[in-house]
Amino acid sequence: MEGDSPESASTRQAVARAYIDALASHDASAVQFAPGARRVENGVTTGFSGPGLKKGLNTAFYYRAIVDIRDIALTEDGDTVHATFVIDAGMFGRKLVTVGVEESFLIPDGTIHFIRARLSLGSRPRTRSGRKPR
Repeated sequence: MEGDSPESASTRQAVARAYIDALASHDASAVQFAPGARRVENGVTTGFSGPGLKKGLNTAFYYRAIVDIRDIALTEDGDTVHATFVIDAGMFGRKLVTVGVEESFLIPDGTIHFIRARLSLGSRPRTRSGRKPR
């Protein structure tokens, strides 16, 4: 089965990583979205289409506040890539807040179909139970 090969696994992680890199670079040219892709952040739909998500990565003011992305960890479960990382955000290159991020990317065919994001203030993403991992 193609989706289970190590080659496909590394491809899915590369697709997710391109999205994470675009958060900081504001250049989504390397991000591969399915046309009907959606993004849900803390229970609220924040992206309604692949083209809309790509445009947001390129131009949205809230991504411009990202100063740094660090501590990136990627794991896989079937067609889903789970990512945890830390965003430092601020203005004029000065960090004002740190946000822990946990995002799950559904990537069944080399394109992102769905993103579920959980953001929490602090330096580490929270687990699904709401507690910070130890």
